Amino acid sequence: MRTFKPKSLFGQLLLFLGLPLFILWGFSAVSSYLSAMNAATQAYDRTLLASTRTVAEQLVVHDGKLAVDVPWVVLDSFERNMNDRLYYKVTDTQGKVISGYDDLPDMPANTPGTELYPALAWFYNATYQGQSIRVARLLQPVNEGGVNGMAQIIVAETIQSRRYLAVRLLISSTLTQGGLVLLTLTLAYLLLRRVLKPMRQLSVLMVRRGSGDLTPLPDLLPWSETRLLIVSFNRYIDRLRSVLARQARFSADASHQLRTPLTVLKTQASVALSSPDPMQWRESLLAMQTTLDNTIHLTERLLQLSRLSRLDQTEGQAIEAVDLVKIAQACCFSSMAQARSKNIDLGYEGLPVAWITGEPVLLGEMCMNLLDNALKYTPENGIVTIRVSCDEAQIVWLEIEDNGPGIESGQVRHALMPFHRLDNSAEQSGAGIGLALVSDIARYHRTRPELLRSPSGGLLVRVKLSGG
Repeated sequence: MRTFKPKSLFGQLLLFLGLPLFILWGFSAVSSYLSAMNAATQAYDRTLLASTRTVAEQLVVHDGKLAVDVPWVVLDSFERNMNDRLYYKVTDTQGKVISGYDDLPDMPANTPGTELYPALAWFYNATYQGQSIRVARLLQPVNEGGVNGMAQIIVAETIQSRRYLAVRLLISSTLTQGGLVLLTLTLAYLLLRRVLKPMRQLSVLMVRRGSGDLTPLPDLLPWSETRLLIVSFNRYIDRLRSVLARQARFSADASHQLRTPLTVLKTQASVALSSPDPMQWRESLLAMQTTLDNTIHLTERLLQLSRLSRLDQTEGQAIEAVDLVKIAQACCFSSMAQARSKNIDLGYEGLPVAWITGEPVLLGEMCMNLLDNALKYTPENGIVTIRVSCDEAQIVWLEIEDNGPGIESGQVRHALMPFHRLDNSAEQSGAGIGLALVSDIARYHRTRPELLRSPSGGLLVRVKLSGG
């Protein structure tokens, strides 16, 4: 069974505030009626007991018999004051009715006595001549003229006045409490409208805002509880603006980097087509093959850099326990052919095993980029070493050291930016993406690379990684 859930805030207000208030209102009305009826019963019982005492005062003994002279003027005054019918019955010490209505109902057995009055008095409800009546019973001791015992005086009255008083009290209480309920809901509705007015203004502003408008939102929500929403949204806009700006810059730089090899390919193809010499064709095809290899390598790096630039730390990282030594040694074996082509001494030093938490594919790409950069800029017969170590704080360090030209301290920041190639070597085939990709992978693992001068004067790259 589906539960009803209002879609509007005012509907929620009526459901979660108005409904309990109306239930409490009804419960209070019933409670007020019972309390009013109890109060009216106590008030009128006092008058009813006074009537029985008035009758008891008229008991006299004549010729050894108990008699009573009921003052009808008194009874009439009670009837006129209370707008109710009054009945009475008086019995002598022997239980014989000496005055009043013989058929008035007697008191039921086990009726408790009243604790409100210091007298032998009882009150009970009954029905007489088709009407509900309230009855007061009083025992009056008699010890006069040879008559000893207890006389019984019963006075009863209809309960219209009691009900009328209780209804009046109920109506007064219901109207007062109903007014409070309606006033509460009205004030809550006005407060809700006041609270929602800035929200509506913010909604109108967002609807009218252009798709490319990334300016911060104005502080339209004045309350401390809602101001955090604007602050959080503005921070999100700042991050989005930064991401879009980075993507736009990346697209512009990538298109520029791809345009150059495509232009070279077109030129090489034109040279081959314009020459009748087969040797020229072969040279052009070999050059085109080299250009295509460089373009494929550049495209792969661009795709990796683009993927990393879109990673958001809030989306969660695909990390696991990996052996950094295994990754480093695998990268060494993969780069052996490139090292032999320049007669470079490539080797591994360090721990036999080093477990860390990270993304294995990205860590392997980072190692390959660092080795590729070192092998590319290290001169022939040089030395490149990849090293994995661990300090006393259980921090794992990945190091790649070479004896190439190195990087000046003032150029470190530019070296980590994409498409910025340093002019510190005769090697000019790179696109300036390798170290930028390393920086992005390190940032993904919540660290950063350190570019230092090696003892041999070359470059020493150090990356701190979390131990497993």
